[in-house]
Amino acid sequence: MFFKFLLFFLGVIYLLRLISPFLFKLMISSFVKKATQSSSGDIKPEKKKKSTSESLGEYIDYEEVD
Repeated sequence: MFFKFLLFFLGVIYLLRLISPFLFKLMISSFVKKATQSSSGDIKPEKKKKSTSESLGEYIDYEEVD
């Protein structure tokens, strides 16, 4: 029973070592593709903000009285 488990476990590890470089390359390429699409394709223009005088109100310049 233990021998079958050990053989199965080592077989799975061996298969993962054979397959992992291909999976890693596939994952990295898909990640790079998504990153380049999101950085170049979906750039939205910034909305023009209101000037500070419109959002804060009227500016009043007070004169000093001596």
